[in-house]
Amino acid sequence: MSETADMWELRTRLALAERSVGEEVSDSVLAEVAAHCAESGESPEEAFGLPDDFAESVAAERLPADVRAGIDPDAWTATEYAFVVTAQLGLMTFLAGAYELVTSGLMVDLTTAALVGCVAIAAAVAALYGARFALHAGSRTRAIVCGLATITAVVLAAVTFLEAPDTVIAHVPAPALCALGILLPAWVLFSRPPTAPAPDRLPSEAWLRKLPQLLEGRHALPRARAAELTREASRHLAETGCEPEDEFGPVAAYARRLARAETPRQHWWRRDDVRSAAGTAFFGMCLVDNLHSHGAVWLTVVAAVGMCLSAASLVDHLRRNAKRDRRAAT
Repeated sequence: MSETADMWELRTRLALAERSVGEEVSDSVLAEVAAHCAESGESPEEAFGLPDDFAESVAAERLPADVRAGIDPDAWTATEYAFVVTAQLGLMTFLAGAYELVTSGLMVDLTTAALVGCVAIAAAVAALYGARFALHAGSRTRAIVCGLATITAVVLAAVTFLEAPDTVIAHVPAPALCALGILLPAWVLFSRPPTAPAPDRLPSEAWLRKLPQLLEGRHALPRARAAELTREASRHLAETGCEPEDEFGPVAAYARRLARAETPRQHWWRRDDVRSAAGTAFFGMCLVDNLHSHGAVWLTVVAAVGMCLSAASLVDHLRRNAKRDRRAAT
C-alpha cells in the first residue's frame, strides 16, 4: 500500500475500535479492502469512502444489535446466572447418582447428613457464581461477601458429610438422581435467556468510575495498571473536551479492548480455560477419593473449594466462548 493507503488503514482501524469492532473482524474487513484495491487500482478512500463512514457501515453490517446498543456481550445477566447455577447443580446431581448407582446399587439411603450436606453444596454453588456475577458487575465488596459465603457453605457441607450421624430418612432410586441430573442441564441447554435491554448512557464521572472496576475485577489487571489506564483516558477527555462514550464507546467494550491489548496471546496449554479444566478434574478426583475413604475434613474442604473455584472459572470461559461463537455465526 502507498503512504496514503496506510494512513487510511490506520484511521479505519481506530474508527473500527471506537465502534467495538473486534480485531478479527477488522483484519478480515481490511484484507478485503486491500484485495479490492489491488484488483481495481483504486485507492481505499475512492472505493470505500472516509474511514469513519466505512467503519460505521461495517459496525452496522457485522456487529450484533446488542453490541451496537452498547451491551457488553461478555456481561452476566441475572437470568444467565440462574441458568449456570442450575446447570452446575444438574451436573453434580448426575455424577452423584452415577456414583451411587455403581457403588450402592439401584436404591440409595437418603440420610440426614446427606440432605443437609446437599443443601449446603447447593448454597455454595449459588454463592460461588454470585461472586463471579459481582466481579463482572465491578462490585468487589459483593464478590468478597459471596466468596466468604461459599467457603462457609463448603466447610459446613464437608463437616456434615463426614461427621454428622447417618440417620436414614428415605430410600431414593439412584437412576432417578441420574435422570434429574440430565434434565436440569437439558432444560438450561435448550432455554433461551431473554434479550437484555440497552443500558442508559453513563455520565462522564460514572464512566470513569466504572472503567477501573471492570479492568481490575473482570479482566484481572493489576490495580495500579487499571488506575494508570483510567488516568490516561481522563487526561485525553480533558484535552479533547469529549464525552467518554463519544470518544471511546461503551465502558465495558473499551475495558475489554484495553485488557486484550495488555494480555499477550498464549499457547493453548497456557490458556485459562485449559487450566480451569485441569484444576476441576484434579480437585474433583481428590474430593471423590477423600469422601469415599472418609478422609480428613480439612482435605475434603480444600478439595471441594478448589473444585468449585476451578469449575466456576471453567464455566465462565465456556460461556464466553459460546457467546463469541454465536456472534460469529450471525
